[in-house]
Amino acid sequence: MTNEEMEKNKEQKDPKEKTKEFAKAILNCDEYKNFIKYNEDFQKNQTAQNILREFQQKQIEIQGNGFNPNTFEELKDLQMKINQNDTIQNFVNAQEELTDILRRTNNIISIKIGTQFAFFQGGGSND
Repeated sequence: MTNEEMEKNKEQKDPKEKTKEFAKAILNCDEYKNFIKYNEDFQKNQTAQNILREFQQKQIEIQGNGFNPNTFEELKDLQMKINQNDTIQNFVNAQEELTDILRRTNNIISIKIGTQFAFFQGGGSND
């Protein structure tokens, strides 16, 4: 095998190896590290979990039963508690930042392979 062929082989790593490198890069990025930290903080904070759980239950209640002024007021109060709770805010922001980097990565892969690689629901930029 010539030197040129050996170099070409090095450049054409197995896709599984490149995927492992990519996964390591994600695990080492600040967005992932922040998500892990703030997720752990959230998991340790029963008050934050209760607020978010109650908020989600009220959302489901409104969706299932239609508009009810009392339930809507309770939902607004819970939203205010969520906005004022640093643990929840840090967790949600870290989750959004990690999701954004994964969405952008998905877009890059999709462009390179010429088809939609994965589907993400929700808003966000397409850069």
